[in-house]
Amino acid sequence: MPSAVSWMDNARDLLLMINQFRDEMPRPIVGVGHSFGGCQITNLAYLHPRLFTTLILLDPVIQLSPPPMGFGTDQPGGVNFTTHRKDIWPNRKAAAISQAKVSKTWDPRVTDLMVKYGYRDLPTALYPTLPPDADPSDPPVTLTTTRHQDALAQLRQNFSARQSDGRIKIDRSTHADMDPLAAFVPLYRPEPRSTFYRLPSLRPSVLWIVGEKTYLRLDEMREGIKATGTGIGGSGGIPEGRVKEVVVKNRGHLFPFEEVGHTAKECSAWLMQEMERFRQTEKLWNDQRANMSVEDHMVLSKKWMETVKPFSAFKNKL
Repeated sequence: MPSAVSWMDNARDLLLMINQFRDEMPRPIVGVGHSFGGCQITNLAYLHPRLFTTLILLDPVIQLSPPPMGFGTDQPGGVNFTTHRKDIWPNRKAAAISQAKVSKTWDPRVTDLMVKYGYRDLPTALYPTLPPDADPSDPPVTLTTTRHQDALAQLRQNFSARQSDGRIKIDRSTHADMDPLAAFVPLYRPEPRSTFYRLPSLRPSVLWIVGEKTYLRLDEMREGIKATGTGIGGSGGIPEGRVKEVVVKNRGHLFPFEEVGHTAKECSAWLMQEMERFRQTEKLWNDQRANMSVEDHMVLSKKWMETVKPFSAFKNKL
């Protein structure tokens, strides 16, 4: 496991996978992502602006501020829990009891899936031996994604930026992705900031669904929502009906695990709208192409020829 994990790797992996299996993935293609998955799917849309017909971002980690980590006056956050969480249980039943305490507000189906796939039996690479009192037929379990992997996916270390004299200096050979304006923090995540700055150029339409009580910075996300698609190459954003925000009341970052039905309802309503738009756009394109002759596909249009004047039209200027 490397000491640094790039969220951009997943965006590139998905692009290569879709390209490999493109015969089995006809358009329209919809990108859906929760948490840093929302950030990753947005970056895939930056890599290939026409790939997705629309995006659905569920409380995506796209903001300027770092997450809470307990520094200074900040409250502790997800990385504090992950770094120090328990990661071995006597058996899967014990893990299920522990999980139930954490996921009291989750949809029971989500909790069942977490118990089934979120834990794995020992031995593992991290814990290669069973405890002496372990029952091989009902072995201890640990996290499928280790707490170390989880923490490294959330944040990247920046422990060497501060020099002995107190000055901040970015090591460009290892931390070229560090925003100079935030180089003082010991742990950071480069992708949320860089993704935020590029939101005006986002080509697909976007449905943002956010939790009213999310730990993320709602004020910053809303600034991003307003900017989404409004720049060069963008969809047109909110003014053209291509971006929408939905707030899930009284829920936090994990609302997709809690309000499954409500989340699905909002997504399906958006998809019905966007699929109808897709059908209309495709029909218009195909109708226009159908009315073109073979020669029309090979030569400049009449309108082009009328607009771009020949040199002879500029005798008085030459």
